[in-house]
Amino acid sequence: MSNTPNDLLVSFGGVTSKGIKELNQDAFAALNTKAQEKQNKGVIACLADGCSSAKYAKEAATISVTHFITEYLNTPDSWSVKKSVSKVLTSLNQWLYSQSVNQRYTNHRQADWMTTFSALILKSTTGYIFHLGDTRISRLRASVIEPLTRDHKVNNSLTKALGAELHQEVDVFECELKQNDIFILSCDGVHDFLTQQQLADEINKHDDLEHAAQSIVDLAQTQGSDDNVSCLLVKINALPEHNLDELYQALTRRKIPNVLNVGDTIDHYTVVRVLNASARSHIYLVQTSPQEPLMVLKTPSVYFEEDLHYLQGFIREGWVGQRINHPNVMKVLSTAADSQFLYHVCEYMDGQTLDEYKHDKPYLEIVQVRSIITQIVHALRAFQRLDMIHRDLKLDNIMIDAHGKVTLIDYGTVSVGAMNESVKVLADDCPQGTADYTAPETILTMHADFKSDLFSLGVIAYELLSSRLPYKPVLASQALKNDYSHWQYTSIRKYRSDIPFWLDQALMKALAPKPEYRYQAFSEFVYDITKPNPNLQINVNKPPLLQRSPVMVWKLISLCLSVVLIFVLIYKPN
Repeated sequence: MSNTPNDLLVSFGGVTSKGIKELNQDAFAALNTKAQEKQNKGVIACLADGCSSAKYAKEAATISVTHFITEYLNTPDSWSVKKSVSKVLTSLNQWLYSQSVNQRYTNHRQADWMTTFSALILKSTTGYIFHLGDTRISRLRASVIEPLTRDHKVNNSLTKALGAELHQEVDVFECELKQNDIFILSCDGVHDFLTQQQLADEINKHDDLEHAAQSIVDLAQTQGSDDNVSCLLVKINALPEHNLDELYQALTRRKIPNVLNVGDTIDHYTVVRVLNASARSHIYLVQTSPQEPLMVLKTPSVYFEEDLHYLQGFIREGWVGQRINHPNVMKVLSTAADSQFLYHVCEYMDGQTLDEYKHDKPYLEIVQVRSIITQIVHALRAFQRLDMIHRDLKLDNIMIDAHGKVTLIDYGTVSVGAMNESVKVLADDCPQGTADYTAPETILTMHADFKSDLFSLGVIAYELLSSRLPYKPVLASQALKNDYSHWQYTSIRKYRSDIPFWLDQALMKALAPKPEYRYQAFSEFVYDITKPNPNLQINVNKPPLLQRSPVMVWKLISLCLSVVLIFVLIYKPN
């Protein structure tokens, strides 16, 4: 795939020199990624300045820039930039820290591997900056230079650096990119000896970034720099756009097949049985030959052939299903990328949806529900590890077989961290999910994270136990932003008196309208539905009584005023 005009196009120019010092302890690296790697990971630039007090300053700087790029590119494609960089820098910092030896008798640790570090990731139309130390990232826009990082330095001494402490808090910034922006990554041997105007003038003198970088380090030395001198320039030559015509062509490149019947073939798959047909999709049992195992083939409905959001979700479902390998998650075997038709081929599971299962057993035993919820949590952790949020957990999207094994089967609304950062992906224009199961924050603000999936999981547990819903359905059109008053929890013991109080409390916490009052991890919820938790704290953040029942409040106020008036009349002095 070659670069197109609707793409992120970047150019680099960099120079590093030992200056007047005997050894160059600076290092920089840049990678102009291509094709899908650019879509998933972006363009990378980083600069490190080894701390002169460290024995292996040069090695620390060199390892940091090379290791950072290599390991960042090895993180899962589904991870967001921030999640990927956080994991890489944590690992890198711990490794550098571990190389230093504690002095046994002086109770002092000598940091032998230590370096400052600044990284710039350019993805879609956003710049992501990660920073530790006194290297610096600035931006030249319309002849004005603006520093984007702050130096971690007090009284000329560093307060932060990779390898200095076991746990480091990295500065993280985001900035919007504009065409012709030039980002300047520099060490203190450069920016401590040049003014911002001098930097801008040297860049504007040259059309070639390499020449501009050389001119900057030369000027720094001329003006008395007594340190290594390094400068890396990164220019934004073009940016991708939200192009609906291009997106439409990409999403409609493959045709939606007509409705298939038993015996029909599509590519090399023959329909053995029609499993399900709905307004949204058609699902068939297929096989390639009588000797081969049965598989499931899923196609979109022709009713949605012009719906770009739906088609994007269908394609994303195949992408997600091929990347999650977990026994409680349906595996997508193929998305038939080389076919003229749009469909997925998935593993075949013999069973029924939880909705069908519930009709046969309206009131499940607690032990059965606990097993189902635990298995769903195992599946959700697989999504969580890949920086994904399911967003549409409900009984219809979960299969259960005769042995009680549970499998998630639908990923059309999954949120993928990496995809959410791209301007070439259609943003959601409404809350994703099914209203009865969707978390309040998603309905109110369209935000979703793992706590939103936890809320849906709580609804599922409540419904499996009682065949009821914990809240009255709330539509997005009914709710105002930050107004959680529509969600008033109904105790499950109203429908099943045999449910223990402690289990009702656990459900109540999982189903708290505001996400900050829910569990902080799936495992906490599983623990609390397994055994009583005497330390369970419930705070569903109920709205004030005036908001919940204004008529009652005014009646109470009137009653109090009446009592006061009667008292005054009785004891009024003559």
